[in-house]
Amino acid sequence: MADIRVLSPEVYNLIAAGEVIERPYGAMKELVENSIDSGADRITIEIANGGFDLISVTDNGCGIAEKDVELAFVKHATSKLSAQSDLDAIQTLGFRGEALPSIAAISNVRMTTRVSASETGVCVNVEGGEVKDKTYVSANVGTKVEVRNLFANTPARKKFLKTPASESAEITKFVSKLILTNPNLSITYIADDKTVYSSNGNGREQAIFAVYGAECLDNCLHIAYSNGEIRIEGYIGNPTFSKPNRNGQTLSVNGRYVTDQSISAAIMQAYKPFLMTRQYPFYVLNLDIPCHLVDVNVHPKKTEVRFADARKVCSLFYHCVENALQTYTEQRSEQIFSEEPQTRPAQYRQEDFADVFDRLAAQNKIEIMNRDQTKDVDEMERAELQADKIDAISELGTRLEREVSVAAARANMGLNGVDYLKQAAPQFNEVVGAESAPSREDMLFYRARILGSAFKTYLILEIDDKLIFVDQHAAHERILFDRFMQNRPSDMQPIMFPYTFSVTDEEALFIEENISNFNKAGIELQRFGTNTFRITAVSSLLSDMEMGDFVKYLLSSIEEFKPDERELAVEKIAQKACKAAVKAGYCLSEYEIKYILKEVCDNKILQCPHGRPITVVFSKTQLEKMFKRIV
Repeated sequence: MADIRVLSPEVYNLIAAGEVIERPYGAMKELVENSIDSGADRITIEIANGGFDLISVTDNGCGIAEKDVELAFVKHATSKLSAQSDLDAIQTLGFRGEALPSIAAISNVRMTTRVSASETGVCVNVEGGEVKDKTYVSANVGTKVEVRNLFANTPARKKFLKTPASESAEITKFVSKLILTNPNLSITYIADDKTVYSSNGNGREQAIFAVYGAECLDNCLHIAYSNGEIRIEGYIGNPTFSKPNRNGQTLSVNGRYVTDQSISAAIMQAYKPFLMTRQYPFYVLNLDIPCHLVDVNVHPKKTEVRFADARKVCSLFYHCVENALQTYTEQRSEQIFSEEPQTRPAQYRQEDFADVFDRLAAQNKIEIMNRDQTKDVDEMERAELQADKIDAISELGTRLEREVSVAAARANMGLNGVDYLKQAAPQFNEVVGAESAPSREDMLFYRARILGSAFKTYLILEIDDKLIFVDQHAAHERILFDRFMQNRPSDMQPIMFPYTFSVTDEEALFIEENISNFNKAGIELQRFGTNTFRITAVSSLLSDMEMGDFVKYLLSSIEEFKPDERELAVEKIAQKACKAAVKAGYCLSEYEIKYILKEVCDNKILQCPHGRPITVVFSKTQLEKMFKRIV
């Protein structure tokens, strides 16, 4: 065995630099974080040749005092920590004192800085980690760091890096995340003399606009959720705005861009009923959490964090996203299935039906009076009865007015409103004990006009100025799915040969913690020895599942999110609903069409259990634009 020796500073600085600065974007990231920590509100980033030739970061922060300029390039020298206790309340992006020394060890660095108390700036050139010269120059308050010839003295590292174009794309991706997680910073990003991003720092909406454009912002939902000392704020994509990968996901903790698989899984679970397979949600979210509840001192790259109560944090993300999606769905449904017509032509005014109203009201009044004449009552009783008649006729008038409105709405769609009212009038012939007025959903459906179906698959409904296409299979599947979820069978069927399986220590703990959820979902689990369990009974709804695959599904959540008993069987229920629903191409009867469309209108459902859309809506204005009737 060779002798043990202490490495020279030149060697261990290069080793340490390789851990902190793996590629050009790492150097840029560290410099920008220093700028943010300096209190800057305006930062300019410039790169050339993927960062290999130049990485320049200029800020208007507090600057560095002349006496500290050379010390800034000494390993573990920092202004952000002074005692061990500071590690428990880290509020800065940088704190290790490794960035500048690591960058200087593998490149040539020029730093120009000035503090407000000084009339001149200081410029130093650093090569191989050593300060070569220092001069006084004219400079604005703040700091500018220029990094050239990155990895020039570590050719072994450089040859394993990607092409300049790939490295430039990686830096561009990070700058986009930087803008999204620091919405109050003005950030300009220039790559090879071309301005790629320019954000003015006017909030998160403007930051999303700067990175993704107006279309993305139009499809986002704002979230602001607070639970005591923890707060979640940002934007998520609506259910129709999804991505084929996770590139549209940005998460920050106290303004620090991080990646966290558990939080990502929690958000994905909230989106599950709304997204199709192999689609991923879009979100830009920030978590504000007290420093003592999060540990950012996990890795030199500082993109990973640990929470004191990770499950609580994941649960908050799940519920706030779920609530936002449900609210959006309800609002979107209201827009599609609006209660009242948006416009009513002048020729169909309510007074046009006044004669019908008067005739029906008078007819009912006469019938009541005729019935009363046969009664032998004294004057007091007759007065009370007369008062009841007046109230009853008043109620009749109110209800007939509602029916007139319905008739007018029908007339708007090309039907004869007066004839429709005459047909509907008999239900009001009995005033005393008459049924209540139509419900809101019934009023909606009365206004609708069923046009039929296209290709034996898409049902067509006209409501007011909207033409609604409904996928009969997806709609019926969702109807059955909701019924299954509301009335899941609770009867348990014993398994003739219980399914036994063994797990690791971690998996055993996971099952023990969630065994009540499994039982509520219809899977009776029992411990059967050390790290061994068996399934002895299942709900009749799950009786045809393959046990081995289902166990794998249960254990797949161990690193993600605490399973919800309601979600454990949801995929199985969705499969049953899909099999039972009418298929595309099946010719429905008039009654079946009305049933499905009535359920869609009543429940305002927009998506099937697998996230596919149920309804597609065209407005009259859209159609007129298509046919060039309006421009």
